[in-house]
Amino acid sequence: MFKLDANSETPLYMQIVEQTKVAIAAGYLQNGDKFPSVRELSKELLINQTTVSKAFKELSSQGIIKTQPGIGTVIELNSEKIDIKRDEFIDKLEEDLSQAIFLKISKEEIIELYEKVEGEIDVI
Repeated sequence: MFKLDANSETPLYMQIVEQTKVAIAAGYLQNGDKFPSVRELSKELLINQTTVSKAFKELSSQGIIKTQPGIGTVIELNSEKIDIKRDEFIDKLEEDLSQAIFLKISKEEIIELYEKVEGEIDVI
């Protein structure tokens, strides 16, 4: 499920976070689905458990996963946390769009970029 790039500027733990979100957006992971344990994922990806643990903490803080002793980790989309993140994202997007207008980036270029990213999610 995960394809990590050790040469990327994006830290490995954030690659796990982002790829998990993409898998959810694409429908490959859904609410209630079992998620691999830290140990399983670190073994599968051949990376340090501390790195995977950091990704789990981030996913948990964003309301995407929940780990319960004796049960394991599952996708548990916390709508309240996600709504807060969504509002924060919209605020940031508004700032970025203001910057795009200042830089004379056209609406068409922005739509093209949106469709490109959306297409990449559909491919996964």
